[in-house]
Amino acid sequence: MAPAWRVLLALAAMVGLAVVSIGLDLMIGHQTAERTAQLVDDSLRSVALADDLRYQAHRLSASPLDHTQLRSIVEQINVDARAYDPIATSPGERSEWSSLRLLFDRLQQHRADPSSISPLVEEIEQSIARLIEINQSAAREDAAAIAAIHRRGLIVDEVSGAITLVLAVVVGLALLRSLRHQRRLVRMHLAEVDERNRELEVFAVRVAHDLRGPLAPMALYTDLLLRPGADIPAVVTRIRRATDRMLGLIDDLLALSVAGSLPSGRADVAAVVREVLDDLSAELCDADVKLSIADCTTACTSGVLAQLVRNLITNAIKYRGAGRRLRVEIDANPRAGAAALPPGCQAKRCSRDSSLIELSVTDNGVGMTDEAVAHAFDPFYRASTTQGIPGHGLGLAIVKRTLDAMGGDCHLVSTPNHGTRITLHLPAA
Repeated sequence: MAPAWRVLLALAAMVGLAVVSIGLDLMIGHQTAERTAQLVDDSLRSVALADDLRYQAHRLSASPLDHTQLRSIVEQINVDARAYDPIATSPGERSEWSSLRLLFDRLQQHRADPSSISPLVEEIEQSIARLIEINQSAAREDAAAIAAIHRRGLIVDEVSGAITLVLAVVVGLALLRSLRHQRRLVRMHLAEVDERNRELEVFAVRVAHDLRGPLAPMALYTDLLLRPGADIPAVVTRIRRATDRMLGLIDDLLALSVAGSLPSGRADVAAVVREVLDDLSAELCDADVKLSIADCTTACTSGVLAQLVRNLITNAIKYRGAGRRLRVEIDANPRAGAAALPPGCQAKRCSRDSSLIELSVTDNGVGMTDEAVAHAFDPFYRASTTQGIPGHGLGLAIVKRTLDAMGGDCHLVSTPNHGTRITLHLPAA
């Protein structure tokens, strides 16, 4: 988009050209009017004076004339001469006018010689004819000059009009680009608003999804308390642990919603995994669970890590294969740096020189197709192999968003009817 000052400069230039064009038109019109009026006035006066001088010449040639008539003719010739003298300005007109005045003087001097009057009158006629021809030629030149002035005015108008048109096109294009830019900004703003609304919706569902996890064992432990002979201290300890985990999860979710990032902390991977398995012991009572966890600590709170592990194990339980015993393998090992990441993983905070924790959960469940794997981390996505199984398609989306917030990443490999392996890359403490 052109800067605003360029558009304003173009508009100012358009206004300036319009003012200059109007001023030039007025000036040229004024000059043309003056020149035309002068030309018409001079032409009419010169023709009238020339005719009157010719008439007076014929009167002088007539006879007989008394003294009074002669003096009247001479005075009229002098009046006409004084009137014609200022307008005799055309090239050659001044010399011809001087010659004509000499002829009139000679006519007055030879008034007594009738034989010389006729040739003088003839010369006067010819001189007046030449004066008229000179005036006509001057009139034609003046007409050509007026036409040239008009042509120059038209050229100036055409040039200024073309420049104004170009500037108008430039301004129009600039405004059009500005409008397109504004529309694009509005669309981007609306898309951002829609994305924020969607994130808010996902966050709300995520909160409900994550808070439901600690409530399940609490409900189970409550049922155990109601049974006769229950080990009350042990059950209360478990309820207390689940309550603390829920409070920690609420604090983490609140920090994520306010600050946009998860709070820092430390969590022992082996301890957190065992706590989650203990909470899900009822669902895993008929499953084979294999652990291979090295001594490693992640740079996140225990509540966040527990939610990640809980989502993965819950998915393995939910999408177990029909007709076979559930098998879950959980591995956790430290890695030297981001260079060990598989293709497609781009952990934001794990450089080649930093360490990370690779945590993977492998099951022998229903598995996923290649298309489902490509969309596995999209919110609300449900694969065709999960039809009839309760869920909202948010578990893996929550895992991905949580890892993005803490600077980690995840990778999923799956084969239909054989199982799924999900690997998390967590920043090490």
